[in-house]
Amino acid sequence: MSKVFVSKINGKLKERLLEGLEWIEWKKIIRPDSRIFIKPNFTYPFYKPGVTTSPEIIETVVEILKSQNSNIIIGESDGGSYAWKAEEAFRGHNLYEISKKYGVEIVNLSKIDSEYIETEVDGRKIGLRLPAFLLHEIDAFITIPVPKTHVMTGASLGFKNQWGCIPEVMRLRYHYQFNEEIVAINKILRPKIVIFDGKYFLDRKGPMEGDSVPMDLLIVSNDLGAGDFISCQIMDINPNKISHFKIAKREGMFPSSIKEINLNDNLENFKTHKFHLDRSFLNWIAFLAFHNKFLTWLFYLSPLSGPIHKILYLIKGKPKDYRGY
Repeated sequence: MSKVFVSKINGKLKERLLEGLEWIEWKKIIRPDSRIFIKPNFTYPFYKPGVTTSPEIIETVVEILKSQNSNIIIGESDGGSYAWKAEEAFRGHNLYEISKKYGVEIVNLSKIDSEYIETEVDGRKIGLRLPAFLLHEIDAFITIPVPKTHVMTGASLGFKNQWGCIPEVMRLRYHYQFNEEIVAINKILRPKIVIFDGKYFLDRKGPMEGDSVPMDLLIVSNDLGAGDFISCQIMDINPNKISHFKIAKREGMFPSSIKEINLNDNLENFKTHKFHLDRSFLNWIAFLAFHNKFLTWLFYLSPLSGPIHKILYLIKGKPKDYRGY
């Protein structure tokens, strides 16, 4: 049975994380000789509570893993649409210091060899390019997402975090078939452990803007779908309204009921905030483009994309806390 651990952190992150890992029996999942890949969420080039994975949880995960394993790689791709280099995000999240302290490798997934691979999702072939070493050299994939609402996909949780494994900077060209592609990516890479950095959740918008909500939670699971299901329960999100979860369920990658999950505690203890989406007019325009191949090309890849975005930025304004965005 899938297992999920949920707990308040209460200033004891390492203790809670060890408890969570023991709950899912992590030493049966990761052997001393396992080659481990850690995928954080670096949706921004520096740490933002509720938006990106915190340096604290990354370091704590590495510290615990190093107690029995020395082969650890942390990686992320360049920001979409050339927004920033992965190296900027590595610096902004103290990864170089963590690498030096614990002897782990840091990899920009956009700069290494990739390989085209196909799998079947929902009865049809889905093909995409992924970093070759993730396909052939990793024994245990660990993903560390941040629980968020998302104006395009409804929710950004464990499944969604692997979108950043696509090394292509213009991966938005695949948004029109996001639901099938994100299930395909996870079907291929098979994350074995998901650790939700729930000290802060993101509400109302997402994935980069919205309200950072202090939740002080740690969620650990040995099953990606189960972890996402429980996160949805805590956020009061109906997973049956999230398209990629519906596809994942048909693929046997997402539970139908909480009865399929072995929980360590009563979820009612953690439902302290009601999450909701509040899409603006511009969000709705982007939502239409996200789910339409022609509009994706028009807004992001055509000769008109530059003038269109200049107009949108005049209306909305650019994020003020990152000059290079």
